[in-house]
Amino acid sequence: MKAFAACLALAVLATACSSGGGEAKPGEKVELTMSVWGGKEDEATYTKRLALVHQKYPDITVKLEYTPGSNDYDQKIQTALAGRKGPDIMEFAENIHVFSSKNQLAPLDDYVAKAKLDVAARFGDKVPAQYQRDGKTYALPDRSGAMVLYYNKKLFDAAGVKYPSAEWTWTDFRAAAQKLTARDGDKIKTYGFAAGNWWPWWMTFMKQNGGDIVDASGKPVVNSPANVEALKFYNDLVYVDKVAPSPTDYANLGKDIGPDPLFAQGKTAMQLTGFWNIGSLKKTPDVDWDIAPLWKGKQPATVAFGNGLSVNANSKNKDAAFKVIDFLTSEEGQKPIVENNQDAPANLALLGNDAFLKSAPGKNMGAFKESAAMLYSPPIGPHWNEMQKVFDDALGPFFQNKADAQATLDRVQTELQALLGTG
Repeated sequence: MKAFAACLALAVLATACSSGGGEAKPGEKVELTMSVWGGKEDEATYTKRLALVHQKYPDITVKLEYTPGSNDYDQKIQTALAGRKGPDIMEFAENIHVFSSKNQLAPLDDYVAKAKLDVAARFGDKVPAQYQRDGKTYALPDRSGAMVLYYNKKLFDAAGVKYPSAEWTWTDFRAAAQKLTARDGDKIKTYGFAAGNWWPWWMTFMKQNGGDIVDASGKPVVNSPANVEALKFYNDLVYVDKVAPSPTDYANLGKDIGPDPLFAQGKTAMQLTGFWNIGSLKKTPDVDWDIAPLWKGKQPATVAFGNGLSVNANSKNKDAAFKVIDFLTSEEGQKPIVENNQDAPANLALLGNDAFLKSAPGKNMGAFKESAAMLYSPPIGPHWNEMQKVFDDALGPFFQNKADAQATLDRVQTELQALLGTG
């Protein structure tokens, strides 16, 4: 998921020391800092939510440290934490365990137990697993929109194809993509599907086919027959069926063209993406679109895009910091996320709330809650960034149709074994 503007100066985080000189006593004023990244809508939404925190807990004041964009956010946080400083509360996404593995984040399990918080009831039993490592919880989910299927109703109607549903199989999807691809001779006018090389897309096909990246013990299993079959199916959509654009096709379509803008231009009938695409599509009234949960292979599977809120292991006010993130992930604390159309909230009750369901009038917003039962956790361990490089380097030639699926995943398997020390 996004290119953002330049980030704040490093000094902002480097000097943002954890508050106080010890855990606050009841009634004592507490000042905390909280670090997030994003766009202006994110800053406005977090500001509104922290005002609600102060209403709930008048003795707690939280200063927001907002970073425009995300490009350098992790590095800035790492620099601050390495100096045993940094914000009391921090936003993290896929590489949270780069920090938890260095004991820089406070385990939250004792706080969860003390607060009698039912994590599964609040967030479901899928999303919290992304923020757990070695049996400990290092963040509470804050935002968590599933990857769903966006489809162009006009193109479906013109091709006489029934609208998609969670009951679709790979066979249904492939047949639909073939019917939805419109050609003028050898030239493709509209694609049935927009594929790409981003990990949530190809990994989801692997998971739907019963495959995995690492097993329960943490050993790579990426070159399994199930994964080879899934990767071949995915790439065949481009080079065999010719219903989805190749990397070369995207380049020829124009600068910065990918699945999202291609769909917004009405040039593809289906794409897989997250909640954020709703905002841009509201600005393209000529595209009659809707959303649906993903189809299924041998099993249903999709991934969630979101973030979690963590507590600095060196914070002097961990009790207060946990109170803040407990509130921010409650129904009341997450309402501004829905009101501002910022994202899909992690709180399941709000995903089924009328305000969220009506946030995009006429669209099937219930697809997000329906998808919550299909979520899988990607292997976002301490080596997530290095794993991504392994995937990108190996899969690049494959998605250019210059390498074999089995040979490609054999290469990934060997490199992951070396990276994770399991060879």
